Amino acid sequence: MRQLIATVRLLSFYLNVLGGICLVSMMVSVLADISTRTLFGMTDGAVDLTFTGSFELVRYGLLFAMVFSMPYCLDRGQVVVELFTEGLSVATKARIAAFFTLFFGIFGALMCYRLLHSASAARLTGETTQDLLVPMSSIYTVAAVGMAMLALRGLSLAYSLWYQRDGDVV
Repeated sequence: MRQLIATVRLLSFYLNVLGGICLVSMMVSVLADISTRTLFGMTDGAVDLTFTGSFELVRYGLLFAMVFSMPYCLDRGQVVVELFTEGLSVATKARIAAFFTLFFGIFGALMCYRLLHSASAARLTGETTQDLLVPMSSIYTVAAVGMAMLALRGLSLAYSLWYQRDGDVV
């Protein structure tokens, strides 16, 4: 079980790196769009290097950055208010954390299911993005991968928190 949990953690780390790459590429897209529009304005339209679809690049780049980063950030990524749990034992706090982490896993599974359902519907209708004409089914499917990883990470982390012994994760 330790090997499975370690593998899920490693895969979520790689998805987190991919999410960071999406975030950086989104920022580069914004900078390129602003620069080309500024150049277009400064030259009164003589130099036109503007491109369409920058809004969509940012929109879906942010989507991918979020869904790819969520699984790795699930561990110790939440704000915990210890006002009510201050007097409880470490084991009880770990079980409460496992319970709430389990809900993140369930949330990821439900989101994955709905994204795959949306991908199927978009594939049937031929739905595309407005400017770049990228098939929406592809976008939904890629986002579903991140949500599936969130489900796996949530379930594996909940399991390891529930069966934690003296700070040692099972």
